[in-house]
Amino acid sequence: MKIGKSGAAVMAGFAAVLFSCAAFAGEGSKLVPQPIRAAGKITVGSQQTFPPIEFREPGATEVTGASADLLREIAKRLDLKLEYVQAEYAALIPGIEAKRFNMASGGISDTEEREQKLDFVNYMLSGGSAMVRAEDISQYNTIADFCGKSVATLLGSRVIMAKVEEASAACKAKGAVEIRAEQLPSAPDARMQLDLKRVDAYLGDFPALVYMGAQFPGKYAIVGGNYMLTPYITSWGFGKDNSGLRDAVKVTLTEMLADGTYKSIMDKWGVGGALLSEITVNLPASKR
Repeated sequence: MKIGKSGAAVMAGFAAVLFSCAAFAGEGSKLVPQPIRAAGKITVGSQQTFPPIEFREPGATEVTGASADLLREIAKRLDLKLEYVQAEYAALIPGIEAKRFNMASGGISDTEEREQKLDFVNYMLSGGSAMVRAEDISQYNTIADFCGKSVATLLGSRVIMAKVEEASAACKAKGAVEIRAEQLPSAPDARMQLDLKRVDAYLGDFPALVYMGAQFPGKYAIVGGNYMLTPYITSWGFGKDNSGLRDAVKVTLTEMLADGTYKSIMDKWGVGGALLSEITVNLPASKR
């Protein structure tokens, strides 16, 4: 059978579309575990109160932010839907263990301790910083200036709490009053305690604190301008028995790094400076 010029053009165009779709799907789609493929979706546990990384605007139902955009693009390339499950920060690891969701997100950081329970795909370089009321900023330069003061952070923030405990011990060693730390369920709770002057600082993720401060010009300030209490690697967590999804996500984000989509999304949310040069698995700040 002969195909005319117009028919050949149609066939060529059809072939190009098929090739494009196959190329777009990428290698990661081959790694998706069958139960997730059958379900047609990835379920993501997240506190949804972590702007600009993963959050919901007041009154909105859709989760937005840098991580949300990255995960939606990843799910699209894996030919899956993305479904969020609300979970407090401290409930993310237990939620994975109980199989409430396929992966944990919302600002969780990779640590050697947490790797005993989960595997992590690392997607952002970040760090813990301290936000104070603007009128108090001249009092503080580092965590060492908080002897006798009180700070708030989120439940489950072991990396930050370890540094607070270390600084508090240093206060005690030099005869000063220790730092009082209060752990709260969410970022809005911590900010409220700061507003009410029940704590002197909110210790949290640097991008989130910068974003929060931008919502209230002149009200808050970051200690030292960009002081990092501790660097850490923001990651997505997966069960030890879910290496297929972990690898599918890692491979797909690596493709997004190569084609510029990763940078474009991070830049959109003002966190382009937190890009990783390589997408890794289980490589926390302590090993870098």
